[in-house]
Amino acid sequence: MADEFFIYGRRDYDGAYLTDLDASGCHFGPTPNNPDGEYHYHIQNEAYLGDYYILFPGDYQGTPSSIQ
Repeated sequence: MADEFFIYGRRDYDGAYLTDLDASGCHFGPTPNNPDGEYHYHIQNEAYLGDYYILFPGDYQGTPSSIQ
């Protein structure tokens, strides 16, 4: 993401499904990049007309940077 926080899948570092995400789909916890923990996003899947679409919350938390 342009706000410098990593995005991970629907499961947490330990393989469990997440229950502690904030309104932006983020939480603080260990990641493959930082086992000590960091703030990061998780994708959120939602069913629509029988198909799955990967959705991201729109309330991003970091400061946007310019992508080149």
